Amino acid sequence: MTMQQEYWVVGGRYRDTSFTTLAEDGVEAYGPFAGYDEALKSWSDRNDGTRAQAAVRYSIVTTASMVTGH
Repeated sequence: MTMQQEYWVVGGRYRDTSFTTLAEDGVEAYGPFAGYDEALKSWSDRNDGTRAQAAVRYSIVTTASMVTGH
């Protein structure tokens, strides 16, 4: 078994600009992306599209999943 990394873009609209609590209908997740560069492109596109919205923020997170070979 090996570990495979996946990348996600997560975030959305927060309750306020303290960025501690997402708004109830503000949760967003995009992915998984196989590589960091793909996730970075998605993150950049989302940030560019929401630049005027002060309470919107996205982050890139990494997860690992087990891959079994047959």
